[in-house]
Amino acid sequence: MRIALDARTVYWPIRRGTGRNLIDLYTHLVRLRSDWQVLAYHRLSGPTPALLPWPEVQPRLIEMPGDRLDAWRHLRLPMAAWSEHADLLHCPANLCPLWMPLPTVVTIHDLIPLDMPQFLLPQQVKRFERSVRHACRHAVRIVTPSQYTRNRLVEQFGADSDRITVNAWAPDSSMRVVNAMQVESVMERYGIMPPFVLHLGAAAPRKNTQRVIDAWAQLGPRGRREWQLLVIGLDDMTKQNLEQRVDLLGIRQSTVLHGFVPEEDMPALHTGADVLAYPSLSEGFGLPILDAWATQTAVLTSDTTSLPEVAGDAALLVDPLDTGAIVAGLARLIRDRTLRADLIHRGQTRLPAYNWNATTQRFADAMEQASSHALHLRRDAA
Repeated sequence: MRIALDARTVYWPIRRGTGRNLIDLYTHLVRLRSDWQVLAYHRLSGPTPALLPWPEVQPRLIEMPGDRLDAWRHLRLPMAAWSEHADLLHCPANLCPLWMPLPTVVTIHDLIPLDMPQFLLPQQVKRFERSVRHACRHAVRIVTPSQYTRNRLVEQFGADSDRITVNAWAPDSSMRVVNAMQVESVMERYGIMPPFVLHLGAAAPRKNTQRVIDAWAQLGPRGRREWQLLVIGLDDMTKQNLEQRVDLLGIRQSTVLHGFVPEEDMPALHTGADVLAYPSLSEGFGLPILDAWATQTAVLTSDTTSLPEVAGDAALLVDPLDTGAIVAGLARLIRDRTLRADLIHRGQTRLPAYNWNATTQRFADAMEQASSHALHLRRDAA
């Protein structure tokens, strides 16, 4: 099989979850299906192809000056895939082309732009909704990481449930417990001392970073004397705004705000953290929960959207809109070492169900089903 992949998120200068997941997924896929070919189309300068662990994948840099109306996705990508005789086009980041000259598989992680439209431009929300609707009608297969998102696609967009594959992610392959010397070295560079709570921050309101900081301020002086809060992943403007809030709240001594973190530092930061504070307002899966389990870190997360589905009984669930609930949850985890140990043990018990062998096999099956379905459609048309 010859797969055309929209690999733009892989080649972004700063990779977030989707880009890292794709590297793991396709690295395992080309091992599982060694006779498959993958054409990785991208347009942004980032890591050079030689630095990616994909010897079997052929990178394709295609650019489109003056890209108006997202023509790269709608025209340039499908045209390139069609001209190179790909069997399937895989669009892995929610959006898909309106023109599909070849069978297309779309991964829809979530419907967050529709749930929180107030933080986007109206045309962005409209574009997202149109793309999801188009995918539900015309993609030969949809892949989604949670039953939560799958149910919404069926109920809200009339997607054919028989053409949806629920394929849960696995932890980032780099996430593992690292030795104490590595942890100490990384924490020293970030100006953090154990014990500490780790929060993956962002400008996006759904990540709930400001509420986490407000909750930290309400925790009480005793907890903040003994513990620190480390917030990572902030762009410069967001970091500056949050620093002002930290100063206003008087919690500078116990709060460390940091920008984007190199991928190689993440295992040590997760290993060093005693608690991951992840009370996101909306998620289609919740990969940081798995990463925390892989590094034996206790998790506080939200009781909404897909997060309870992933966390099960292996995290402390709170209402992410209730600052008091976040305060209470953090206080419990900080003072109760037994609770932290129990959640870590439960996470270790759940973690084997989320593994790359199973994830890759389900994805390969979905691609083969898509190819078979497309072949039947062509035969019927003939």
